[in-house]
Amino acid sequence: MEPIGYVIGNNGVDELTMIANPRYADEIRLFDYVYYDQGDSRILAQVVDISRELYRVSDSLAPVVFNDGIKPVETILIKLLVIGKKAGDVLRLPEAPPPVSTPVYRANPDLVRSYLGLRGRLCIGYLSSLQDVKVCLNERAINRHMAIIGATGNGKTWLSVLIIEELLKLGATVLILDPHGEYVKAKESIDKLGGAGITVFRLSKQHMGDFMYRVGLMAADPDHVASVSGIDDKAVRVREAFTLAHTCIKLAAKAYGDPKLATLRNMERLLSQVASGHTVQVAMLQRLFGTKYPTSDLSGNRYFDKLKSVLSDLNELASQSQGRHAALAAKRYVRRLRRLRVYAPLNTPLLKLLKARHASIVNLAGLDDSVQDHVAYSILNRVLKARINYVRRLPGPKYPYPVVIVVEEAHRFAPGNGRRTLTYSVLSRIAMEGRKFGVFLILITQRPSKIDPDILSQVQNYALLKIVNPKDREALLEAGELMNGNLDRILASLNVGESLMMGPMVGGQVPIVVRLRNRVLEYGGGDINLDKYWGVKDSDYEAKLSKIMGLTIPRLTIERAKLLLDKVTGESMEGSIIRGYVNGARVEVDLRNGTWSCSKCKRQAKPCEHVVALLLKPSIPPSRSSLKG
Repeated sequence: MEPIGYVIGNNGVDELTMIANPRYADEIRLFDYVYYDQGDSRILAQVVDISRELYRVSDSLAPVVFNDGIKPVETILIKLLVIGKKAGDVLRLPEAPPPVSTPVYRANPDLVRSYLGLRGRLCIGYLSSLQDVKVCLNERAINRHMAIIGATGNGKTWLSVLIIEELLKLGATVLILDPHGEYVKAKESIDKLGGAGITVFRLSKQHMGDFMYRVGLMAADPDHVASVSGIDDKAVRVREAFTLAHTCIKLAAKAYGDPKLATLRNMERLLSQVASGHTVQVAMLQRLFGTKYPTSDLSGNRYFDKLKSVLSDLNELASQSQGRHAALAAKRYVRRLRRLRVYAPLNTPLLKLLKARHASIVNLAGLDDSVQDHVAYSILNRVLKARINYVRRLPGPKYPYPVVIVVEEAHRFAPGNGRRTLTYSVLSRIAMEGRKFGVFLILITQRPSKIDPDILSQVQNYALLKIVNPKDREALLEAGELMNGNLDRILASLNVGESLMMGPMVGGQVPIVVRLRNRVLEYGGGDINLDKYWGVKDSDYEAKLSKIMGLTIPRLTIERAKLLLDKVTGESMEGSIIRGYVNGARVEVDLRNGTWSCSKCKRQAKPCEHVVALLLKPSIPPSRSSLKG
């Protein structure tokens, strides 16, 4: 085998420079694997930089070379990152650099595969320079947590979806905190995985989801709920009124044995009484709350004395002008919380959220940052406690399987600017102790410089996509001394869909560059295709619909359908039947029989916007047919 190059100067044990053999110079690519022999050892290395340089020309010859048309002589210099030699099951750097003129050869797939290992079960792609070498991450090493980091549009969500797919194939329990609703579309294609499931929980009625998730007032800290409502920390009196009302409904619910009493509506009723200057007695609670339980049942109840004490404090507020004003202000904040429709007496059952071979997506879209923070804190806290209870055999809710938590936009929940969110405390604990209890994190962010460095320092597995901002690179250096100058150059050279991966999931010794495979599951949040919207006339849409349908569609229906074009997924055509999903609705059109159906709008006299959106997709060929409802 002929060498592709030869070692020249500037040598070290971890970095080499070689000059390319002119015969193979144009075939050498970034991230290629090569090797050289040193003694009895075969040393693997990787191309991390390629440069073309002018061969040194003396001053006397320079005018002849450049001015008289003689072609300059160039050399192609290759920077090599030394990976190491095999020593049993580990790789070690050589003890000394190779001599100058040592021949360097291209490494074949078998050699690279044997050196890198990559025998895990999370198969996410292949080596960027060798498509014959599959990259399968070690699933067991996810207990050291993972961070997926890269600039917007370079494939962070793509990679996270691949990992979620592979985890579900193994039967894992996955929980996804989704601030923008980007993962919701994955549910439409989950059948392609076979046997796995996805449930979407939403917090807002305006957004997509299978079930509403609710945060329980019975379990919530009143101070946390007050912060979500918007009460300033300095508004001591208002917070006091809010906290007393919250504590009162919790104690009343426990005293009566009816959690349904712990509602924001009952808090508002209490605060209305106080704001009006009326005292509240235990005997009044039955009328105030509309409960069927007689007051006499409270005698001897262990919550009775606490309840009377809280009512006494509320009545003291009612007797003071400032206290009444504080209660009135607190009532307005309670009304604000009621409009959110996030809080209920009890939390959504944990076993509804966590299931084996299942991913639960918590769609946080449409909520303010403070509400997202409280919901995320509540969920993560409950998951961690359930796992601790199971492992340590403690009383309380339990969950028997490990949980992988995917946190999108992680810098929002654990910012690195000194501001402490509610979620920070539980994320920090999971990062430090979660592996002992089977709770593992996958943190996703485009700005590592804006995420808390203490949390980032607990992460040992990194998937780095192209990172442009110098501050973000510095943050990675500080987090775990991950990068040196060579890896920094690799990051700058990555293409969309390529990731530099390092940590125990890829063997812990050698950073590798992975080309991501195609996804099975869909996701939203990608760049908008402006060509769909700009330069397209309404008459173009109308002409296509006329050819397909043979009837006139109202302009308003077409306008609504245009807004749904980016939400059409899974479209297919089998014979004369077109099928697909539009914004979660299952749509089917039979061109031959002239009928259509929509799972959301049912049958109507004319096609709804979901049917029209499916037919407007470019992949649907126009063909004249007379449709009828």
